[in-house]
Amino acid sequence: MAGGRREHCTVMLTVPVDPDRERAVRAIRRWFELCPQRLHGEFGAAVRATPTGDLDPPESPPGTVHALVSTALFDDLQGDPSEWTRAYSPGSWDELLRRLGDLPDAASFEAQTRDEQGRLSRPSFLVSSISGKGYVDLVSTIDDAVAGDPDGERALLATVREVADLAAPVAVAVAVQGSLTDTPLEVALSHSPTDYRKRPGEVLRNYGWLTVLSDEMAERLGGSDRLRASGAFVEIEPLAAGGWWLLATKTWDEYGPEQANRLFELLAPVLPAGRPEITQWRFPTIADPPIRVTLPNVVAERDPREITG
Repeated sequence: MAGGRREHCTVMLTVPVDPDRERAVRAIRRWFELCPQRLHGEFGAAVRATPTGDLDPPESPPGTVHALVSTALFDDLQGDPSEWTRAYSPGSWDELLRRLGDLPDAASFEAQTRDEQGRLSRPSFLVSSISGKGYVDLVSTIDDAVAGDPDGERALLATVREVADLAAPVAVAVAVQGSLTDTPLEVALSHSPTDYRKRPGEVLRNYGWLTVLSDEMAERLGGSDRLRASGAFVEIEPLAAGGWWLLATKTWDEYGPEQANRLFELLAPVLPAGRPEITQWRFPTIADPPIRVTLPNVVAERDPREITG
C-alpha cells in the first residue's frame, strides 16, 4: 500500500459469537465506531458533518449523497426480514449502535453519490456486519487515499488490531477490489459457501499480508514456536481474547508471490482443499463471451493436499 496506488480496497474480519456473545457485541460496535473515523477518509468525514436533511432528500440530482443506517433480522419461519432503515444522523447512529446489541443478521452504515446517469455510485463507503451460524463477518471499505498512504496503512492495522483483541477472530482479509462476502482465497478457489465455511474456526478462510489464526488452528500448525521459527512473519503476537496476529511484511507493497508461497507451505494443514486460480474466465453478462481476468490479490496457486496428502 505504501508507495503504490490501491483502489477499491476492503477489509473483513470474521469473529465468533460463541462462547461469549457480549464480547462479540462489543467487537461489532467497536468496528462500527472505528472504521468510519479511520478508514473512510475525507468523504466519510464530510458525510458525517452534513445536515441530516441533505443526506436523503426527496429529490436527488447528480451529486446528491444518500447516507443510510440499517439493520435486518431474518425470520426463518416467515421468510420475511424485519428491516429498519434511517437516513444517517447522530440520533439514528446511536440507535444503530443500540440495535447491534441484538446481533442482527445484517447491519450497515453506507453512503453513495448520485452520478450523471442517475445511478448511486462513488464516492461511497460502507461499514457492515453480516451474521452467519455462530460467526459474524465485519466488513469495511477503505478510502482510496487511506489505502495509498503509509499513515493510512498504519491506521488500518491499528483498527483491525483493536477489534481483533476484543473478538478472538478466526479470519481476516485485506483485499484490493475485495468482495464483501468472499475472501481473496475463496474468490481464487471459486468457492461458493460450502461446508468448510461453516467451520471457520477450523479451516482458514484466507491468508495474506495480514493473517489471523484461531488458537485451535495455531496448535494444529505446531504452536507459536513453530510460527516464529518459520521466518514467515515480521509480527507474531497473541491476541488479547485469543487467537494470533500474523503480519507477513512491514508494508502491503512488500507482500508478493514469494511470501504467499511461504505462507501456503506453513498453513497448508488448515487451508481448504483445492487449487486457487489467479487467472479466471468471467462472463460480463449472459450475452457476452467470457473474458480472462487476473485477480488482484496474491495467493499461492497450489492445492494444500500436495503437502498434507
